[in-house]
Amino acid sequence: MKLLKTYVGEFIHLELVGKKEVSGVLIDFGSDVLVLRKQDEFYYIPLIHIREIRLLSKEEADSFTQFDAITAPPLADKLSLIEILRAAEKGIFVELNVTAHQPVHGHITHVMNDYIVFFSPVYQTMIIPLQHIKWLIPYPASSHPYGFSQSIRQEPNAPVKLFARTLDKQIESMQGAFITCNIGDKESMSGKLIHKETNFLDLMTVKEQDVHVNVHHIKAIAYR
Repeated sequence: MKLLKTYVGEFIHLELVGKKEVSGVLIDFGSDVLVLRKQDEFYYIPLIHIREIRLLSKEEADSFTQFDAITAPPLADKLSLIEILRAAEKGIFVELNVTAHQPVHGHITHVMNDYIVFFSPVYQTMIIPLQHIKWLIPYPASSHPYGFSQSIRQEPNAPVKLFARTLDKQIESMQGAFITCNIGDKESMSGKLIHKETNFLDLMTVKEQDVHVNVHHIKAIAYR
């Protein structure tokens, strides 16, 4: 971690897996995540998804609005991905990036062993493996997503859903449900979940064709 320690307070550029790039000031880092400030947003980025780090040149750094780089990040005191997710589980509206194309916005409702349950006003209930979370950006407490006066949540009278501790068991419990894998991505696939094998999901499409999707390449599952 000596490298990251020398970068704290400096403007850096990150190249992430999936051809994503982001630049800002490195605020802090932990065992498996760092915090990058870009203007008024704090990016919590798992180290596993960082392919390359470099310092910005003075000319590149001068293009950013100057601010106090020591400002504390607004989430967990202990910098680890699981602690950050648990802090966000308390009802914070967040942006999550899990695909190369489109982030999702909403609330983390459950943090399980190897996945989270995410409620999106657009896509409803989503299952997201921890390993595919590329970054998390918390919205300020004063924000009003989509212009609503209060944060958008599931309806208070919605039936309580129970979730398995592991992703494998949760997927098995969803047999017979209509699901969409990798929603918002060009590789998105929808269908009825017939069953789960060790490495593949068996989906039946609208044309009643069986399609097998590799579980390890599923970044998110939306279902109702």
